[in-house]
Amino acid sequence: MTYEEALAYLASLEALGIRPGLDRIRALLARLGDPQTAFPSVLIAGTNGKGSVAAYAASILRQAGYAPGVYTSPHLVRFEERIVVGEEPIPGTEVAALTSELRSVIAGDRLLRNDPPTYFEATTALAFLHFRRRKVPIAVLEVGMGGRFDATNVVMPLAGAITQIAMDHTRWLGRTLAEIATQKAGILRPGVTAAVSKQEPAALEAIRAEAGRIGAPVILTTDCDVRPGSDAAHGAPAGPRHFLDPPVFSLATPGGGRYREIALSLRGVHQVENAVTAVLLTERLAAVGVQGIEARSINSGLRTTVWPGRLELIRGEPDLLLDGAHNSAGCATLAAYLKEYQEDHPKVLVFAAMKDKPAATMLDLLCPLVRRVIVTRLPVVRGEDPEYLQRLAAARHPDVSRSNSVEEALHVACETAGPGALVVVSGSLYLVGEIKKLLSP
Repeated sequence: MTYEEALAYLASLEALGIRPGLDRIRALLARLGDPQTAFPSVLIAGTNGKGSVAAYAASILRQAGYAPGVYTSPHLVRFEERIVVGEEPIPGTEVAALTSELRSVIAGDRLLRNDPPTYFEATTALAFLHFRRRKVPIAVLEVGMGGRFDATNVVMPLAGAITQIAMDHTRWLGRTLAEIATQKAGILRPGVTAAVSKQEPAALEAIRAEAGRIGAPVILTTDCDVRPGSDAAHGAPAGPRHFLDPPVFSLATPGGGRYREIALSLRGVHQVENAVTAVLLTERLAAVGVQGIEARSINSGLRTTVWPGRLELIRGEPDLLLDGAHNSAGCATLAAYLKEYQEDHPKVLVFAAMKDKPAATMLDLLCPLVRRVIVTRLPVVRGEDPEYLQRLAAARHPDVSRSNSVEEALHVACETAGPGALVVVSGSLYLVGEIKKLLSP
């Protein structure tokens, strides 16, 4: 099997759609020798921020001397981004070899032939196989969707984390915040501590209820003392903002951790919450015996974290701001950032979304902040019709146009942005990925 054949085989599984449940992944992993038992892990669920927390935690572990396995989704440009050991994405040859093994196992099992794994289940199995083969000392696993019935939820983690929970994937997870939070809290384990980001009251109540039911200790970011860093200490002019961009802050945790002037590499005040969650998570790893996690590795890990496509500013003529916000809460965070840190720049929005996303609400948040909106089509089956997006945007903004491709949308945005303008790309991580492909040399 070649690399291209492997990707085509995995894509054929994607056509089967989303089918929550653990029976298929457990059966598949059992046939593969249960690779997920070969390494310790941490498991991170949530609606927004879970990828950032995974990136922070992995960076801290690298600074502590480890080469962790890291499993995240979706990828932006290449499939290999999903499965990383240390800082090395899985080689394409390994994708081909492991996918061939996977296909053989599925073909040889009657139950798996009749009820094949989903795309995400298959890629999760690939990650576990690769991590076992590479003998990773620990794996950082980002939940795909939900928690209780997600394919990653077959591990017994050393610690867990639940980031901000918002309304998303309501078809599968529930119609209320409490129902969604209960699904996310399915990653909790008896006796295994989880770090929990700041939540809406209904979500926090649901998490506490599940934690209490099974005896899972939780530690809250709201129990930490977070203080903005000194502008003067970092050579920035004093101003009305509470945080620099990227943020700098000092932190005291309930476990006794004291961290002064943490300088983040990722933009946005919301990243402070994600970083604090990662600190609590890695402090817990230290408490259960993972060596080398201390103030130095935590500070340097947070400072050197790389997580593309999340308020990623690319300097040029014009500047581009790539943000994969793909739900209402994510767009609210982006809108707050634009108001706080980019208010002086005229802005052009390039927007596309998936069919299952609340595009109207997302545009409600973003349209008032830009002088022009360009909608386009995502080159995926689940991409929303750009004519529909154009109608939504036109009801909210006087200057809206439609481009037939992402490349055309980017070209029009850059050509018409004007001096000192900022082109904002948002609505979908798939859109951000397409833009990054276009920008690649």
